[in-house]
Amino acid sequence: MNFSAEKISDGRVVKRAEVQAGSDVEAAKVWGPVTIPLGPEPIEGEWIRVTHLASGRTSWFSG
Repeated sequence: MNFSAEKISDGRVVKRAEVQAGSDVEAAKVWGPVTIPLGPEPIEGEWIRVTHLASGRTSWFSG
């Protein structure tokens, strides 16, 4: 599956990569180890947003 993995810092994309992976978790790991937090997508701080390119489904992870 194809994903877009974006490293976010205070609401701005600082790095972006298109990744082929088996899941959104695997795609997020392109930037290093990640954890799967609960709750809404953050506005501040650093985190990783992963979008499945075919469906548009978006997930976020702390990294």
